[in-house]
Amino acid sequence: MTNSSDAFSPYYKRDFIQSAVDRGTHRAIVGGMWEEVGQLQFDFLVENGLKPSHRLLDIGCGCLRGGVHFVRYLNPGNYYGIDINRSLLDAVYDIELAQAGLQERMPRDNLKCGTDFDFSVFAPVFDRALAVSVFTHLPLNTIRVCLERLAPKMTTGGVFYATFFELPDGIDTWRTYSHEPGGIVTQGNADRYHYRRRDMYYVAEDLPFKAAYIGSFKHPRAQHMMAYHRL
Repeated sequence: MTNSSDAFSPYYKRDFIQSAVDRGTHRAIVGGMWEEVGQLQFDFLVENGLKPSHRLLDIGCGCLRGGVHFVRYLNPGNYYGIDINRSLLDAVYDIELAQAGLQERMPRDNLKCGTDFDFSVFAPVFDRALAVSVFTHLPLNTIRVCLERLAPKMTTGGVFYATFFELPDGIDTWRTYSHEPGGIVTQGNADRYHYRRRDMYYVAEDLPFKAAYIGSFKHPRAQHMMAYHRL
């Protein structure tokens, strides 16, 4: 979610995303598996203590694959999302939330289009934050920026959950690696990125987060989960 990120992922090609929205394929453009991965995100957060009273920030929310579930579950107005593609945000509000009868549960202004992980655009602080399939497209220093800028917007005791592709020890970072299930191939220096577990601890060093490895959470494309607890 940075201005310089066009080389990271096709997701940063706004004309490409806009054309998908125009064709009505906005669900597919964020990786498909709309029902499966959306339900997975929701179930995981609820199982890990998400309450209706919590304020949740969905980073890289796309067209609310998980967000639709969260809007329905959380108290009205407690879901917030940020994404670099305004066209996706418009599609989710005008199509997905409208069809689900959920627009009244979330002000349109809770969805922000932003770059550089500028979370200051939101007034509240958050009890929970989530980034699914975001760090998988970003270099390590950009992940660090996300954590730096998120820290002031999290409540003490709040938790940020983020997925990544894990490279097993003993395999050179520069080599490609195929993850099962799903068959996604990752690499060390370009999208889609893989990281060692210790990299995900390293990005939180000297920040007011305590990193914890969760690992597999039954993601159909073998993404693993980290938790960053706000100190």
